[in-house]
Amino acid sequence: MAIRFILGRSGTGKTSFCIKEIVDALSVSSDNQQLILLVPEQATYQAERAILSDKRIAGYSRLGVLSFDRLQFMLSGRNAARPTISRIGRQMIIHRILRDRKGDLKAFGASAEHIGLGRQMAETITELHQYAKTPEDVKQLVSKLDKDRSLAALKFADIALVLDEYLKFVEGKFIDPDVQLNRVVGAVGTAEFVRGAKLWVDGFASFTAGELAILAELLKAAADVRIALCLDPLKIDLANPRAEEFDITSLFYPTERTYACLVEIIRKSKLKLDKPVILDRAVRFSDCEQLGHIERNLFEPQPKKMPAGDNIRIMSAADARAEVRFVAGEIVRLVRGGNCRYRDIAVIASDIESYQHYIRAYFEDYNLPFFIDSRRPLNQHPAVQLICSALQAATGGFSHSDIFAYLKTDLVPVGRPDVDVLENYCLAFGVVGNDWQSGEKWNFQDKKEQRFDENRINQIRLEVGKPLLILRDRLAGAVTAREFTNIIFDFIEKLGVSGEIGGWIEDALERGDYAAAEEHQQFYGRLVDVFDELAEVFGGQQLSCQDYIAILTSAFSQMTLAFIPPKLDQVLVGSIERSRHPDLKAVFLLGATQKQFPVPVGFRGVLTDDDRLTAESADFALAGSTAQDLAERQYLAYIAFTRPSKFLYVTYPLADDKGRPMMRSQFIDNLDSLFENPAEESITDGQIDVEKITTENELANLLCGQLGKDISIIHQDAGGQFDELLDAVCRDEELA
Repeated sequence: MAIRFILGRSGTGKTSFCIKEIVDALSVSSDNQQLILLVPEQATYQAERAILSDKRIAGYSRLGVLSFDRLQFMLSGRNAARPTISRIGRQMIIHRILRDRKGDLKAFGASAEHIGLGRQMAETITELHQYAKTPEDVKQLVSKLDKDRSLAALKFADIALVLDEYLKFVEGKFIDPDVQLNRVVGAVGTAEFVRGAKLWVDGFASFTAGELAILAELLKAAADVRIALCLDPLKIDLANPRAEEFDITSLFYPTERTYACLVEIIRKSKLKLDKPVILDRAVRFSDCEQLGHIERNLFEPQPKKMPAGDNIRIMSAADARAEVRFVAGEIVRLVRGGNCRYRDIAVIASDIESYQHYIRAYFEDYNLPFFIDSRRPLNQHPAVQLICSALQAATGGFSHSDIFAYLKTDLVPVGRPDVDVLENYCLAFGVVGNDWQSGEKWNFQDKKEQRFDENRINQIRLEVGKPLLILRDRLAGAVTAREFTNIIFDFIEKLGVSGEIGGWIEDALERGDYAAAEEHQQFYGRLVDVFDELAEVFGGQQLSCQDYIAILTSAFSQMTLAFIPPKLDQVLVGSIERSRHPDLKAVFLLGATQKQFPVPVGFRGVLTDDDRLTAESADFALAGSTAQDLAERQYLAYIAFTRPSKFLYVTYPLADDKGRPMMRSQFIDNLDSLFENPAEESITDGQIDVEKITTENELANLLCGQLGKDISIIHQDAGGQFDELLDAVCRDEELA
């Protein structure tokens, strides 16, 4: 049994080293030894692809490419009878506990019924699980702190109470993956697929306490272990690393700290530690010396300078829209020029949520195959809008906006033309909520006027209003969660929502839009799960309808779906943390602003930095403070800048969507300092060269701009050329 580290900076081939060893091991047909590759969740698919891309491997049965979540599932049993609690379900439980124990809370009692506190407290509970903390651990911390004068002590006392109540609530009812991760540690050594296996660990910069506990047991049970870490082997003492002596501002501080922690675990467990494999040649940048120069010198205090090349470009754009339009056109140029395939290109956005609607629009316009590697929110799904607007209408007085938000979901038994006629009638005569709830016929139109067919209006009004009136009556007063769930599902079933969604799925499959079909299929399952968890968590407890609406609104805002890439040859779009592809030739970094790049700095849970420092002073380890997060940003910037092997594009907007000025990231200044003649380019909306037209929309925009009345007068000579081009387009059967 031996453990060996594989150490090297970015681009030195650590992942390739692991993949090659795995493929070699799989190629030995006489060997029955189990193989395990442990990687982050988002890297499992790419790792499997890399292994299967080797011609020697047609398939495998004794290798498991696992994340910690999947490993926990395999260790805890594949046929667990209890359901797994979701992140949304966890927040519901925390919200109920806060409401029920409001009088016992010392710091959070005044805001216990706020949905936002439930969400933040759930994040803190998750963090405690990740760091293997129990209610007793938190209570011991409280006993060490000054109870009378310390706000931190009051917060931790409340957190201990909530954590204790949460664990009691889920016991025997649900499986919490974070809790289960800590409980399966003892099962590692007895698992048949682990004992005597060969283990590779790759792609991690750090581990939580729970993950470290499992990894420690894996190291003991496995026969042979390889652990790859991205760091500079020349900058630390590999034989005797001391985490307390590391500089927090060091580029590789996150991975150096992880290395020291793992070495300590290995020595405490009395395991054999072999001499590490040192990879010191940046093979990724062998064809681009400028990118190699960036990797070696990006954060050096006095870096050497070298001439800049065309393969590294820094671009400023008026806004995010202009950024994405430029990127789409440049991808087309790279692929048509034979420099890359689509799968060799990645678009990395620091704030993917702000960019993905532009990316979808422009990439589809340019006919680019792409996959956005992020969970897709479902709060705008028509069925979610139907439920929310119907509840608001039924309990909020039938306001015009709620009524027509409900009707325009296309999930009601009335066509859109009838909805439009009804809306025009309501606007023309000022129909209000009381009119909708009145049993009298609508006769607001002057008898001399014939603008509307009031018989038809009343027929439509009764057809769309009856389900809402029934919903209003059934929700009058407080109801239990189970009753509320039954009421909602009776409502949507009478409207035929499930059948309508089924029709959408069939239509999407017929037109080859598998992503849309998958979205609708997953959505209905997630919707059922949310209501199942609501009924299970709150059970027979009676709440007002407004409480249920607040809980559902919070739940729907967090409902997301995960997808796998539907194609092999497509552009990967994602965040820095999820861009784990080792074989990229070109990378576009979008949104490189001071505020957002490499990642936005957020705040976790209900604990402030002072609270975390107080806990740390009492030897109670939690996630790092905001200052530590800021210090680790340069490591993420380093990872982002060193992803490609040939082309690097860094773009940023000069203004946000509201027109407010944006400052470029300080890391772009670091990039500029490495070259003798850095030149920042500007992405403008000027005229596109005819020879560079790539899409029909670009061609249409060019012709409209050049053949407009004012411009044609000014550019009469050019106008003849574009007249001929327009005639040619009209003669073309596909373009006309």
